Amino acid sequence: MPTGMLETTREKMRLIDREIIDLIEIRTNLAGEILSSKKEMGKPIVDEDQIQRVLDRASSLAIEKGLDVDAVHRIFELLIQMSIDKQNEYSGKSKYI
Repeated sequence: MPTGMLETTREKMRLIDREIIDLIEIRTNLAGEILSSKKEMGKPIVDEDQIQRVLDRASSLAIEKGLDVDAVHRIFELLIQMSIDKQNEYSGKSKYI
């Protein structure tokens, strides 16, 4: 691959990385809305059934796209934990308790 093509491809990846970070920010910031709804419904912050639904959905999408299911699963576990941490933060609970 010529150097110019390599740099062009790397620039495309940098732009995609930026989009991924922007989407993670948007997803994490939805934690406030999620927490409000959970409070209204009397649900706890950690909802194991919902976690499993999200992980199952992510795994199905990974299969559909031909991606490594285990890697996608780990990524979504991190995203879920970030949401839980943010909900705990919004509710005044530290993630270090």
